[in-house]
Amino acid sequence: MREEIVVTGVGVVSAAGVTREAFFDALAAGRSGIVEDEAAARNGVPRAARVGDFGVKQHVDARALRRLARLSQLGLVAAKQALAQGMAQPAYDPDRVGIVLGTGLGTLKETIDFMAGYQRDGVAAASPLLFPSTVMNAAAGQMAVELGLRGPNTTVNHRELSAVAALGVAADLLALGRADALLVGALDELSEAALHGWRRLGGLSPDGMRPYARGRDGAVLGEGAAVVLLERGQAARARGATVLARLAGFAATGEQRPRVGWGEEHAEAARAIRLALDDARLDPDAIDYVCGGGCGLGVDALEARAVQQVFERAVPHGSILGQTGEFMGSGALRVAAAIGAIGRNALPGTVGAGEEDPDAPVPGLVRTPRAATVRAVLVPSLAEGGANGAVVLAAA
Repeated sequence: MREEIVVTGVGVVSAAGVTREAFFDALAAGRSGIVEDEAAARNGVPRAARVGDFGVKQHVDARALRRLARLSQLGLVAAKQALAQGMAQPAYDPDRVGIVLGTGLGTLKETIDFMAGYQRDGVAAASPLLFPSTVMNAAAGQMAVELGLRGPNTTVNHRELSAVAALGVAADLLALGRADALLVGALDELSEAALHGWRRLGGLSPDGMRPYARGRDGAVLGEGAAVVLLERGQAARARGATVLARLAGFAATGEQRPRVGWGEEHAEAARAIRLALDDARLDPDAIDYVCGGGCGLGVDALEARAVQQVFERAVPHGSILGQTGEFMGSGALRVAAAIGAIGRNALPGTVGAGEEDPDAPVPGLVRTPRAATVRAVLVPSLAEGGANGAVVLAAA
């Protein structure tokens, strides 16, 4: 039997709130971080979900800030929140505490800036400050240096599945005894390049995000980071830590889907959900909430059909992305929201949900926030290209 893996800390930096409590409060109030945005307007859409002042200067000294990419700063602040709540240091040897991060685009802005200088003026113009941030694992590495953590350090790059996949990797590392505690999450940032790319691919809505709704025509791009502190349950309880939730189940499947777009096939997505429930040793009836990834794109219909294929009842099901914006690492915010739902016994609403779409049927759609008994939450995650995954989080 696999050893119990638990969450003892949560950190969130998002457009809807730059601390976990502010984030949970925003979800409870139905307050959205999607606003009019100049950079978005330059790229043909009026709105984005951009993180405002997230207090990084309170966490990092000025000299260190110069060498940290903004993406790393987002992750570092979220990680420090999680550590402060879980108190993993000095409870564990830093040699046994590591980081597993998911990201879709990584430090894209710094990479483009570095290459622009190099291509324009050669090696002399290639910034040595930017160079360390031009790799996909820059954020995880820079965070480990700043936090003094010398355990496993891994970056998962799996499009929209990145956050859920990172949790699966971390759970295995803990179960194998490779670490005593891991900071796990995902992050991505808004940039001109990201806005331009999403718009060119037809992924951005000119009007606003309408999850699961008839007439949905795209997402609103966002950014942010969410990090959880994972440990083995027995060790966490032995040191007196408060267990916020159990990482009860995980599964992933793969299939061929269009390289761009979503297609129609949802059987493998449904299989991933069933496998995650099996891993958690839970029946579908035990799930109190599905914290979905509806964002106004084709994934809405695939997820809705997959959930309906698994659940015989109208399970409460919604999306927080109308408050946070969509980005490839946004699954980490959904994981944090699931933990908040368990801790507060409350379900977030689905901001932007309009008229029901017969192609994205969600009979249990949670339109407005409400109180509820929440013991177990399913977080499904589907990625363009064919990756499917799901995690189950349950009360301690």
